[in-house]
Amino acid sequence: MQQFLSSISSNLLTQPAYIIGLLVFVGMLALKKPVYEALASMIKAVVGYFILSIGSGGFTSTFRPIVNALASKFNITAALIDTYTQQAQMNDPATGFFASYPDAMGYIMISFVISIVVNFLLVGFGKYTKIRTLFTTGHIIQSYSLIWFWMIVILRPESYTVLTAIVLGIFCGVWASVGSNFTVEATQKLTGGANFAVGHQEMLGILLTSKLAPKLGKEEDNFENLQMPGWLSIFSDNIVSTSLLMLIFMGIVMLIIGPETMAQFDASYNVKTWYVLYIFKTCLHFAVYMNILLSGVRLFVGELTKAFRGFSDKLLKGSMPAVDCAVTYSFVPANVPVLGFALGFIGELVGIALLLIFKAPILLLPAFIPLFFDNATLACFANRYGGRRAAVILPLINGLFQVAVSELMLLFFQNNGFSLNAWGAFFDNNSLLPALLLGVKAIGPVPWMLILSVILLACAQLYYNSNKEHYWDHVEEED
Repeated sequence: MQQFLSSISSNLLTQPAYIIGLLVFVGMLALKKPVYEALASMIKAVVGYFILSIGSGGFTSTFRPIVNALASKFNITAALIDTYTQQAQMNDPATGFFASYPDAMGYIMISFVISIVVNFLLVGFGKYTKIRTLFTTGHIIQSYSLIWFWMIVILRPESYTVLTAIVLGIFCGVWASVGSNFTVEATQKLTGGANFAVGHQEMLGILLTSKLAPKLGKEEDNFENLQMPGWLSIFSDNIVSTSLLMLIFMGIVMLIIGPETMAQFDASYNVKTWYVLYIFKTCLHFAVYMNILLSGVRLFVGELTKAFRGFSDKLLKGSMPAVDCAVTYSFVPANVPVLGFALGFIGELVGIALLLIFKAPILLLPAFIPLFFDNATLACFANRYGGRRAAVILPLINGLFQVAVSELMLLFFQNNGFSLNAWGAFFDNNSLLPALLLGVKAIGPVPWMLILSVILLACAQLYYNSNKEHYWDHVEEED
């Protein structure tokens, strides 16, 4: 049974492209479209998501050698601000937790499957739960099931039980449902009513940004309405502005690193090649991957939006998909996500400098995944709600926040007898997860996760009451 669940997880449930493709196919059939038309729509949706993944992966593969080279240049050994490094430490079958707990994958699969079932049930009974969002990014829930389970076991070794796995699955499913539901109104405003939400690891961050950004700037003073005078008008072109921004920002970093060190970490660079041309090519690749990502988004979102009318009208009344945060990037000027990334990076560097100045016990290094996708996403929503000023301020603050919480949580685990080599510093991990872990340590995992689940479901009701007038507008528009 464990092997069967593991096979389903690795081949389907944690693969967003296939989940989205299946949802599109079923949704089109629910709309009574011919099978061949449903199949064509499914193929376009899957291909679109693959294109998005290529763009996202290109960002990571381009940026990672630069970070590693920067650490080597200054002889820094430290923990990373990175989700996947943290997951790899726990997931390694030789040295990770599975070496001591060989049956743990079965527990993690129990949590994962239950979380998906809980999400479907909460959406299915949306009339009572007020949950509208079907969480399509299964790899995010799988990551929660894995990392959160091990963190609980670290803090409470006696909690290595099936009951803990079951309750964790309930909690993960509730959080995925309630958290993504919190993003509906903000995402509808950002996209002009595209009828999807965000199901990622900065859902609380999106909600908070939608509340704070209007206090920091004016909505109309956003990057869409920015008129560039004279020669500055070249920045109105997304490809040009993205390329120039990365040339200025990453070009300086790469000049500091130098060609000899860079060649040790990027196999594509030959020291015989002019270093300035290598910098030029590398920085412009950010614009290339951004445009690849956006083209994939446009392809699969169109199919997903059409197909979800079948779910909303026929199968799960009032539902909408919660998708990857990168989907939002196609609804803002392409320089906004890049600017959010750059400012988040500056915020992290300032935070790391403060760690050095105050001789913090653990030195941190930035890594690409939470740095880019967290700050880029928050910049998109900040720009929509509070204009350029909010889009500059909030990612900068979030970069500092990522460093501060990562340092505190790594010290927390160190004080509990375990040294993590990374902290996955997405906004939700920096806000919800500390509350989860502190409660687990204080009163135990099962009662605390059940309490948090009830609190979250109550928050969904409060959120509904605050938006009652327009809460189901997306259903009325489709009718």
